[in-house]
Amino acid sequence: MTGLVLLAAAASASFVMLAVSSVVAPRRRLAPRLEAYSAYGRSRLGTGAGAPAVRRLVIDDDRSALCSVFGPTVAEAAARLSKLVDAADADELAQRLRQSGKDDPDVAQYRIRQLATAVAGCAVGAVSGAAIFGVGSGSLAMFVCFAVAGLSMHRGSLDRAISERSARMRTEVPVIAQLLAVHLRTGHGPVESLRAVVRRSIGPVADDCRAALGLIAGGTSPQAAFERLADESAEPTATRLYRLLASSIRVGGDIVDPLLAVASEVRAQQREELARRSVKRRTAMVVPLLVLVAPVMTLFVGAALPSLVFGNP
Repeated sequence: MTGLVLLAAAASASFVMLAVSSVVAPRRRLAPRLEAYSAYGRSRLGTGAGAPAVRRLVIDDDRSALCSVFGPTVAEAAARLSKLVDAADADELAQRLRQSGKDDPDVAQYRIRQLATAVAGCAVGAVSGAAIFGVGSGSLAMFVCFAVAGLSMHRGSLDRAISERSARMRTEVPVIAQLLAVHLRTGHGPVESLRAVVRRSIGPVADDCRAALGLIAGGTSPQAAFERLADESAEPTATRLYRLLASSIRVGGDIVDPLLAVASEVRAQQREELARRSVKRRTAMVVPLLVLVAPVMTLFVGAALPSLVFGNP
């Protein structure tokens, strides 16, 4: 009975809201109109939002009355659910989104998608459980399974994206380090050498370095830019490269030998990882032999045992 009363109250409120918004249009505030221009100026200086955020401010400025009324409630529910599932606040989640390769992470949109997936999983689980098992423990188990799958889907995809990007960064770090060493041997500085390398490079490390060069062009000190990359990177080898560049700018000196050492160590780690994977795969190849061939051989040996023990019949 209480659920019907709440549903009727929500429907009545929605009808009144739509009727009022159709008669009296909401006032347009001046701040959202000017925020796009200020964000664009901050992005040019390297201290504000990027181009995707500016486009979002310009395009998504006009929101419907339904979004204005129910949007804060849905956003708050999505934030609470995200804190429960991801165990991270908005800053940590934004950093993880950047680590996955997103240039301009939108934490609110990620949380909304996570909430929508969770609700869809609960709905599919409830309908499937009721259709297959009816009302009982089976339907409850299916509801729980689909709900957990819906809750963890976005977090799992985010973790996979971070892992895949980290793997690409491990492959790219030795190449970038060796190219930097070659350019530094010619007498160029770290920033000039990095600019020459990333101009002809593609990949996550090159993208990070390109973002750091954009911050430097906007007025950020090179040391602060590379320290920011090191703090936000999820790959330890890339973090070591960025901190090496920051320390070279802070104290000076020749970093050619440390760069070559980083490249050699990363390649040695990759060889060890490849050797471990090959051992695991060879071990996995033994499993079909034990599961399929061993029972057949046991049957052949067991069939001859009676004649060997008791003699020919």
